[in-house]
Amino acid sequence: MRTAAVSSSPDYRLPQDDLLLRETNHRCCNDLQLVVSLLGLQSRRVASEEARSALSDAAERVAVLARSRATIIQQRAPDLAATLRQVCEALQPYAEPRSILISFRIDQALNGLSANRITTLALVVNELVTNAIKHAFEEGANGRITVAVRRNAGGDVVVTVDDDGLPHPDQSGRIGNGLGLGLGLARRLMASIDGLLIAPISPAKKFELRVSMRDGPVLV
Repeated sequence: MRTAAVSSSPDYRLPQDDLLLRETNHRCCNDLQLVVSLLGLQSRRVASEEARSALSDAAERVAVLARSRATIIQQRAPDLAATLRQVCEALQPYAEPRSILISFRIDQALNGLSANRITTLALVVNELVTNAIKHAFEEGANGRITVAVRRNAGGDVVVTVDDDGLPHPDQSGRIGNGLGLGLGLARRLMASIDGLLIAPISPAKKFELRVSMRDGPVLV
C-alpha cells in the first residue's frame, strides 16, 4: 500500500532518531553529573590538601564537560559562541571575589564546527581562564580576562584567551607557578581534535587556540 511505503521513508524516521540521540545525550549528562558528585564527596573525605585540590579540579573539569554537552543538546545545531559564553558565565562567580571580570567577544558568526570540537574547545578555554584567575593577578588586584573568537585568513577558527594581569618573567616561570599540569592537559586536548595551542612569548600573555572547520589538522 502507498501509506506503508510513505511511513517507512527515512524522512519519517528522523524525528525518532533525533529523540533517541537526545535521550542518550541527556543520560550521558546525568552520568557526568553523578561523577562530579562522587568526586566532590571524595574530595571532602581525603585528609591531604594536595589530593583534595586534585579531586576538586577533576570535578570541575567533568562539570564543564557536562555543562557543555547540556548546552549543545539545547541547540538546534552545535554553537561555539553559545557554549563558550556559558563557560565564561559559569566561571565568573569564581572571579568576582577577586574583582576579576571575564568578558566574551565574537567577531563573526561561526557555523559548522562539530559538537566534539566545540566541547573540547570549551574544556581548554575553561582550563586557561581558570589558570588566569588563579595565577595571573596579585592578591587584591582587579583585572580582566578576555575570551574572543574569530576566523583567520585560512578559514580556521581562532579562540584567544588574554588577561591584563601583571607581566611575568617568562612563560616557563608562569608554568612553574602551578600551570604545568593545566597547560599540558590543554595541549593534549587540542591535539585530540587536530588543533593547535600557541602559548604566548613574554611579555605577551595571549593564548591562541586554532582548529579547522573541516575534519583534519590545522595547516601551519
